[in-house]
Amino acid sequence: MIKTKIAYISYNGMNEALGSSQVLTYLYKLSSEYQYHLISLEKPEDFSDKEKMDNLMQSLYKKDIHWHPILYKTDKLGKLMNFFYLLAKTSKITKRENIKFAHCRSYFPAFVAYLLKLTYLFDTRGFAFDESADVGSFNRQGFVFKLLKIVEKAIYRNAAGINKLSFEGRRTILENELFDKGDQIKNISVIPTCVDLDRFKFIHRNYQSPVKIGYVGTAVGWYDFEKTLEVIKKIGEQIPYHFTIFNSGQHDYINEKLKQFHIPAEKVNLEKVSFQEMPERLAEFEIALFYIHPFFSKRASAATKLGELLATGIPVITNSGVGDHDFYINNNDIGKIIDFNDLEKYNFKEIFENLRSEKTSQKCREIAERYFSVEKGVDDYKNIYRQIFI
Repeated sequence: MIKTKIAYISYNGMNEALGSSQVLTYLYKLSSEYQYHLISLEKPEDFSDKEKMDNLMQSLYKKDIHWHPILYKTDKLGKLMNFFYLLAKTSKITKRENIKFAHCRSYFPAFVAYLLKLTYLFDTRGFAFDESADVGSFNRQGFVFKLLKIVEKAIYRNAAGINKLSFEGRRTILENELFDKGDQIKNISVIPTCVDLDRFKFIHRNYQSPVKIGYVGTAVGWYDFEKTLEVIKKIGEQIPYHFTIFNSGQHDYINEKLKQFHIPAEKVNLEKVSFQEMPERLAEFEIALFYIHPFFSKRASAATKLGELLATGIPVITNSGVGDHDFYINNNDIGKIIDFNDLEKYNFKEIFENLRSEKTSQKCREIAERYFSVEKGVDDYKNIYRQIFI
């Protein structure tokens, strides 16, 4: 069978948890019908690990995925040059292999495809330029931001297909809230961040005291760990609990905040857990808790952890205003959307009595299968490919 060649362009490295879960999980399954040339930026610590790089290269090649990793530069000039390294490598590969189609993970890969005049799927993930403005990297009234918004509009309008992570992100475009004339863009599909349900299996739990509350992932950036701890403190005033935190790189910060909020050390377990270990370690959670800043740009988000938590049967307590989280949680009774600024009104004993049950846990799994299955995501990508890569 002659396979259509596709350049898959990613700023995320394939050795990162995000690259492994949200790129390779799909490509391993899609590669039975398509031949990929995967171009990615790899962090220095991964790029320098020759054994790890070689093993992944061989695994990819067996799936007919040809990997072209680029060293991600971390210095100030290097970060600027990363885009041009990506552009040069993609130009070389697509010309040599006579590739006309590209699947672009986020903005700068899409701009690469746009400049090279490839037919591309813009897999946008979020509103990248607005994300930078939301955290203060750009002034929304400044020249650089306005220039980037021109680039953004161009890559949207010239994409053969567009994928958003949320229907709220799609609505924001179509109602001209991201840029003017967004309502003229008709080829927007929605595929949320999906989970491999064969890895993240349903876990039966024996509910006893204390309540086992879990937190997984980063504690900084888009996440406000202090607000999470405010909830933990309020819960502690009402019921016994144990708080488990799986985090890879901010333990000093986390420990400092735990002390600041007077969270007893005997109630906390803080560990670094790998992506490979994560599915079985989630057995230690009964409820997951996190807060994401509800910035404008987060309308387009879909937290990867949400699907993984639900798949193993864990209800989620979080805030409103992020992607489609309100829809998934409120409409299906698989957690609780709370106002983190008005915690006094919540009876957490009652909330946990409703959420800590086999029935709710099973419902979480059902919602993961309905919306977040990687198999569904693969089928959706195939349908998009058939429409635009012809």
